[in-house]
Amino acid sequence: MIVDPTLFARSAVRPADTDATDSDPTDSEPAGALPAAGTEKPCSWRQLKKQQTREAIHLAAYALVAERGYAHVTVADICAAAGVSERTFFNYFPSKTAATLGLPETAISTEQELDFLRSGGPLVGDLCALVAHVADNRDDNLSRIRDLMKREPDLFAALHQWTSGLRHHVLGLCEQRTTPAKARLAVSLVFGALNLHADSAYTTNRPSAESLRRTVAELGAIAGE
Repeated sequence: MIVDPTLFARSAVRPADTDATDSDPTDSEPAGALPAAGTEKPCSWRQLKKQQTREAIHLAAYALVAERGYAHVTVADICAAAGVSERTFFNYFPSKTAATLGLPETAISTEQELDFLRSGGPLVGDLCALVAHVADNRDDNLSRIRDLMKREPDLFAALHQWTSGLRHHVLGLCEQRTTPAKARLAVSLVFGALNLHADSAYTTNRPSAESLRRTVAELGAIAGE
């Protein structure tokens, strides 16, 4: 089953820690930095710096590829434009493709894996929640990613390969909770529902756990007619 891979572009995932030997001096949280009275601090200074660095690398990669073409941009070019070293680049992205599309090397965190494996809830419902988290993309510029891939076939092929790897990973997790045959059926069902959410004729909303569950239920209802 082919799933529209742009659903996973720029998924929100924790970036790898920047190596201590290649860190920015501003990576340290300034002394005395406190949240405003009556508010909770949303994230540490270090986490905010990581998010900013990751975004800078992605935007630099996207801009260069859009301007020059995918084949004419190197990791060194991206690093120069973003103002980071290649060591820092690979702490955040595994490849030029991943940086251009904002893809992480690992879409599912260890914590998410453990939550899924330990859950005693319905298998398909838990799969919907897991996949929806990976596909959660609040980027308002998703259309520009799709437009770029239309012009860069190699970029789309690489993204599809990444998505296939993700599906294989999800299948492996599912097989730890049920038989291989049931795991394949469950994963195919949930990814089928996810694929519908890539069709603007079906819905224009981002896939959530609840919306995927509803779509799965609707598919089941149609199958029973």
